[in-house]
Amino acid sequence: MSKFAVKSMECNICGRSNEVTILAMASSRGTADLDFRPPEVRRSAMPLWVHKCDYCRNVFSTSEPMPEYEEKYIDSKEYVNCAGIAGLPELGKRFVKLALIYQHCKEYKKAGDAFLCAAWVCDDEKLDVTAIVCRKRALSCYNEVDASKVPKRELPELKLRIVDLLRRSGMFDDAAAFAGRLKFKTEQYARIQQFQIDRAKAGDKKCYRLEDV
Repeated sequence: MSKFAVKSMECNICGRSNEVTILAMASSRGTADLDFRPPEVRRSAMPLWVHKCDYCRNVFSTSEPMPEYEEKYIDSKEYVNCAGIAGLPELGKRFVKLALIYQHCKEYKKAGDAFLCAAWVCDDEKLDVTAIVCRKRALSCYNEVDASKVPKRELPELKLRIVDLLRRSGMFDDAAAFAGRLKFKTEQYARIQQFQIDRAKAGDKKCYRLEDV
């Protein structure tokens, strides 16, 4: 069962009120992907995760406060042109712009997450080449993350997400090597680690879910 709600959110740049729809409650069907993309129904609610202001160029998260940045950034060539990433669907553009805002504000974990969301959008549209570009942008952001500032409960999933990004980007040797250096206390994480190593060594960049492990 899913429940949606409409709420007013103020654009953090122009200050005008936007009506946005959010997924207020949903039951899950199936399991997450190995990069922790959520299962249905949250998976189909991705268009509700980010909103383009009805009055200006700004995009903002519908679930988290936005960082502070100057209005001139959303007029920059980088932002307007989605950092030169070609072939993005409209929803993908919104996630890339959100990622660029976070990257501009040095919030690299959130930037990586938003680039990955853009990759998921491209996956759904069968835009494999563009999805890989977005995954590599996510990787570059995650490489800037200070691991000491990531909550301990989130760190294992971040590391496994990086492994999946490497493998699905076709960087098989890097994926196997990075995964091989990881150490996990949780049996499920260790199984995912070995599964990823096996898939990377097989040159497999397909999407898999937790239920496949």
